[in-house]
Parts: sequence; C-alpha cells; structure tokens
Amino acid sequence: MHEKSESGSVVVLEEGADWPKWIADYQRHATNSVVVAYAPGEALDDFVARVGRRLAELTDELRVAIIACAAQVEPEHLAARESICHKLLDAMAPDGRGEVLLAASVDASEASRHAIFELAGDLCDGLRGSSRVVRVRFSSGRPESGIMTKVAAPAIEDPVYRAVVEPRR
Repeated sequence: MHEKSESGSVVVLEEGADWPKWIADYQRHATNSVVVAYAPGEALDDFVARVGRRLAELTDELRVAIIACAAQVEPEHLAARESICHKLLDAMAPDGRGEVLLAASVDASEASRHAIFELAGDLCDGLRGSSRVVRVRFSSGRPESGIMTKVAAPAIEDPVYRAVVEPRR
C-alpha cells in the first residue's frame, strides 16, 4: 500500500453537469487533483463503480471532493449521486478534515435544487462527531477565463471582418 503523503481533491462530473468556474480556488488547498467525468453512454452503475475504483487508487489524503451535479432528478440518477457521495466521504480519513461539495448551476430547477439540499442534509446527519463537512453551491457555469462555449459570427458590416474576408479591389 502507498503511504498517504499530501492532500488531494477529486472532482466528479455527472452527465450534463456544468464545470464549476471556481474549482481552482478549492484545488489550491488540495493540490493533487483527480477528475472523474461521466463517459457518454456509460451506465450509471458503471460510473459509480469507476468512481470507487479511482478513489481506491488514490495515494494522497482526500481533503476536497466536488460533485458537479446535473439537473436530473430521476431516482436512478439521485441514487448514483448518493452512492458517489458516500464513497467520497468513506475515502476521507474519518478523524481528518474533509469537505464534500455538491455544485450545480444557478439555473437548476426547483426539483433539482431540492434533491441536492435533501442529499446534503442526509449526508450531514451521518457526519455527527466528524470534522468532515458537506456544502452546497449554486453558481453560473460560465468559466471566468473568458472561454466561451459558442462564438457568434461577426456581422458582415464589420469593417475588420470585411478586410480579412473580402480582398480589396
């Protein structure tokens, strides 16, 4: 077995979830980072199992776990999310500090928000006497770096566009 030497973080990205723009702030405190993203077409049970396998491979002490939650509220999605959260909490040292953060888009539906808060409450009930915490954060999925998900085509009337696209005569 490897000896745990440094603090680490895990980001779990559910199918259709936004990438939280503030993740870098958390990763500064837990420098060794792992991202486990849902693969297109992957069964939920396989995704949960893959998260568990990846957690078992960690050699650093898990301090921060972020679950980027999608808008799904179907029972199988909620059960998978809950199972992943328990795996993350179990991967943290029981006597050590750790944080699980459930993150979602500020545009999440009321049903989605309710499901996230309900899960957070249930997880907190199981942490009595522990220094581990569960948090919830809703924010815009747009990255701060200036990267845009879609670039609008420039208007043809734009003189810069015309100078590049249309040769001068």
